[in-house]
Amino acid sequence: MSHNFKPGDLALIVGYSRSPENVGKSCELVAFLLPGDRIDFPVIGFDGVRHTGDKPGWFVAGDALVSTSGSTGYTMVLEKNLMPLRGDFTPEQQKAKEVEA
Repeated sequence: MSHNFKPGDLALIVGYSRSPENVGKSCELVAFLLPGDRIDFPVIGFDGVRHTGDKPGWFVAGDALVSTSGSTGYTMVLEKNLMPLRGDFTPEQQKAKEVEA
């Protein structure tokens, strides 16, 4: 599982080659999924969503998001394409430089 995020965290999507329209949008992290995992998430006509990608990632929700299948309100995002929107995420090296100054 991810070490940088937890369910409920807010993040900004900073990269997304399969759905570039999501870049710059904020989202709430719902669950970290491995390929093949299924999550109960109410979608019109479905009871849940299955992660069909080949890499682990975060299932995220947000009003303006568009999935690769064209559904709205949720999508899957690789962790490397997310930037946290709260908490102290300053890299350790930067913290050390600030202490030296």
